[in-house]
Order: sequence, then C-alpha cells, then structure tokens
Amino acid sequence: MDNIVLFAETKLKKIALHRVGNKSREEGIFAAKKLLPLNDEEMKGTLQEYFLGSFKMDEFYQFNHATDLLMNEVYTYCNYIFENPESDNFYEQSINILKQLYEQSNHTKIAAGELYVVYFEDVLLNDELVDAIGIFKSETKEKYMKLRLDDEDDWSVYFEEGTDLSRLDKGCLVFNTHATEGYQVISVDLKSSDAKYWRDDFLMLTQVHDNNFYTKTYLNLCKDFGKTQFEKEEKQEQVTFLNKSLEYFNTQESFDFNDFTEDIFQEDEDKKEAFKEYKNKFQEQQGLLPEEENFFISAPLVKKAQRSFRKIIQLDTQVEIKIHSAQAQEEGMVERGYDDDKGMYYYKIFFNDEK
Repeated sequence: MDNIVLFAETKLKKIALHRVGNKSREEGIFAAKKLLPLNDEEMKGTLQEYFLGSFKMDEFYQFNHATDLLMNEVYTYCNYIFENPESDNFYEQSINILKQLYEQSNHTKIAAGELYVVYFEDVLLNDELVDAIGIFKSETKEKYMKLRLDDEDDWSVYFEEGTDLSRLDKGCLVFNTHATEGYQVISVDLKSSDAKYWRDDFLMLTQVHDNNFYTKTYLNLCKDFGKTQFEKEEKQEQVTFLNKSLEYFNTQESFDFNDFTEDIFQEDEDKKEAFKEYKNKFQEQQGLLPEEENFFISAPLVKKAQRSFRKIIQLDTQVEIKIHSAQAQEEGMVERGYDDDKGMYYYKIFFNDEK
C-alpha cells in the first residue's frame, strides 16, 4: 500500500525559531530565549501552510547510522521530544538540533538562515493520527516592494527583504511511528546539491524499502539495462524494451520478477539471462534482498517515471521517430533496413490513416 499523509486535522502546537550560520565562516548560531508565541490563528495557519505545503509523499525515509541508530543525534533528539513534548524539553532539544545543524554547516556554499523546529499534532498517516516534528530551514530571501500613504496623503515606496512563503528551502517531517526502525520521515531540499549536507550529513536518512521504493528502483533497473544492453544495437530495440517495461508496470497491480522477464523477453533466452545477471548486480548495489523482487506497484511512481523513459529514436538527419508503445514494433509497423544505393540506413513505417 502507498503511504498516505493528510494534514486536514493537523494542529501546529509549538515553534522554536533560531538562526544558524555557516561554520566554515564562523558565523555562529543565534538561539531564541523562548518559544515563538502562537496567539494569532491567522499566523499559525499561514506558517502551517508554509511548512507543510512543499512535501511530496512518494519517498519515505528513516533515520540511520552506520554503527548504531542511537548515535544519530537528530534521531535521539526527536526521540526525547516524542517521549516528553512539554515546552521546556521541546525547547532544550530544539537547541540541540540547532547545534547539530551548525556542526554540519561547514561547506563554503551553505547559506545562513532561520531554523524552525515545530511540533504538530494529529497528522493522518495511513489512517492513523500521529504527532510529528518538523525541522525547517529558510535560506532564500526575496525583496518586496511596499507602498504607504504619508501624512500628506501621498504615496511613498520602500523595500523589505523577507521569506517567500510559496517555497520551502529545506525541511523534514518526522512522524511518531516505527520509532525502533528510525521513525518515518519525509524530506524536501529544493537544491539537489544540498541533499548530501541536509539528508546525509545532518539528518542521516536512508530511504524506506516500501512499494514506492521498489517501484522506482525496478523502473531504474529497466531504464539502465535498456541503455547499456541495447547501446550497440538498433535504437528501436531499446525503445521497444522500455515501452514494454512501462506497459507491464502500467497494466499490472503487482510486480513479479519471473513473470516480468517471461512477459518482456518471452523466447529470447539470451536477453533473459543478461537481464537476470544485470538485476543481480543492481540488486547488490542497491542493498536489496532476493525476496524484495515481488511487490505491489505504485501507480503514481510509474506515472512520474514515464517522462524519463526514452520513446524517441533520434536520427542524424534531424528527424525524430516517436514510438508510444511496443505494439508497433511487435506487429511489424516499424522496419529498419539499409539502402545500398544511398549507403544509408532507413526506417519504414506502416499506418492506416493520418491523424
């Protein structure tokens, strides 16, 4: 089952707002003396929308550590908060999170910014209401123009810098579930170059092995195999394989590796064995277990992945041939040949009518 997260009943209960600088530039940290007051309901609603509006729910993570999970600092601080969410303890742990982020902010390109540590109640995760801890960093500043009337009823213009509430630079949401496994976490970092600093160094996250993960992983396996195996062969063979792979993922509710290879390669035993060997190496690289090759297919992940699958044959004569499905190739609607007189390859395309 795909993970489902809903915020309709979620309530923002506590916010600690600090500032974190770049350690390599010795910018230091600024820790607020108390939690941010939450007396204004409109402000709470605006902040909650800002914090929660940027998350995508197709990739779930969990805290990790190479030696022992308890040595993951952010995991430990979140654990303390969930065990005792009272204001004093929440504030104390937010300071620990601030210090840990500063320790990891030692690359020259990391920008200073505001750090928000937030406590939420009643997040609906897979039909269960759970509390969650949000850790958010705001770095990007925008310049806004403001107008005002002076005492003589004349306009004056001035500018202020502020945070764009339509985008969140970095953030994670830690759900109070599966604690012994490292909790369940979703993360956002708009700059992919910051993924190592935010996800790997500060949070130390690894992706949860769920249906979303398996679907994405095996789609990547097919895409990589298509690129390497058919690199020296006819491009239409590569496109046909990728289209057939996508059709399987689009039409089946679950993935079975043996069923997939039989369906895609049928009587081509050489390709079948080559794919199995490639899968074993890929499986080892991804840390997948042998039993993790049967799973329910995540339809949203398939839809998202379709954009990156090659469906176009690009020719050096400034012509492109787009093949939407494997059926055209299988039924002989596209033929490839060589013209001795011209000394060039050609494609012959059959059709009934133009659209």
